[in-house]
Amino acid sequence: MTLYESLRNDILMGEFEPGSRLRIESLKEKYGSGVNLIRESLTRLSSEGLIVAEGQKGFSVLNYSSKRMEELTRFRILVESDGAKASFANGDMEWESNLVAAHHKLEHVESKMRESVDDNFLIWHRCDYEFHAALIAACGSDLHKHYHKQIYDQFRQFVMMDIRANGFRGIHIIDEHADIMDAALKRDLTACVTAIKQHLEGFVSRISQSHPDN
Repeated sequence: MTLYESLRNDILMGEFEPGSRLRIESLKEKYGSGVNLIRESLTRLSSEGLIVAEGQKGFSVLNYSSKRMEELTRFRILVESDGAKASFANGDMEWESNLVAAHHKLEHVESKMRESVDDNFLIWHRCDYEFHAALIAACGSDLHKHYHKQIYDQFRQFVMMDIRANGFRGIHIIDEHADIMDAALKRDLTACVTAIKQHLEGFVSRISQSHPDN
């Protein structure tokens, strides 16, 4: 695993406190890497919206912001809903099979997450993304899928903040994903968009109650 990948995973895992400075010297000691490679990795992560570049002050981890959370949620709902609409029109049996398989893996790891977040977070993160990516996989646009991935990862940082504060949502999130899949397999766009909104907006409501705005 490269330094960039390790640092990226740790940021998504919530290993750094929200709003904290990412000091070069501390990162050198933690990852055993050189200054130039650290700076390159931080610059790349900043371009992806996962950390904040503060000019001459360096870089810091994103802090909670209700405005940013609401913007990400609105944009993610738009991207996933439009991607689902296109996939319903273009998707074949293989698309359906991949969606079902992705949901099966996700459902399994979600049950493991209820036992231990730390032991299962990385595989859950991958399986959760694979499910949502499978939903829009037949949209016919690589650009659409590229920006969906960026929004997903930025949204995921706030998910980790909530998990650190309140634990995994367990059965609720499992049911939400099942509702999305069931609607998708029926090609019922209205029900699918409703399920996506309930899934994402329900999370926003939860995190806004447990985190002060900054």
